[in-house]
Amino acid sequence: MKRKNLVEKIASDTQQRTLVVQKILREFVKVVAEELKNGGTISISGLGQFKTKITKPKVGRNPKTGQEVRIPERKKVSFRPTDWIRKYINS
Repeated sequence: MKRKNLVEKIASDTQQRTLVVQKILREFVKVVAEELKNGGTISISGLGQFKTKITKPKVGRNPKTGQEVRIPERKKVSFRPTDWIRKYINS
């Protein structure tokens, strides 16, 4: 599902204007991104938990030349769904 479809679905289910839902979704994404950038955790009851993990620096290879390339440490976003979501998806 793309963002546009998500906005339209939420708007029709909640009987809100799509512009209102778009603005709310945009602000939600900004808040989540800012919190994750600062190393925080976002827990949404009924959905799951977003948090950042730091990957270790490592050495990779350029597939064309075979030359070693250093890959620096960086943040990675992880999501852990609630038990209810996992059970719902697998039923």
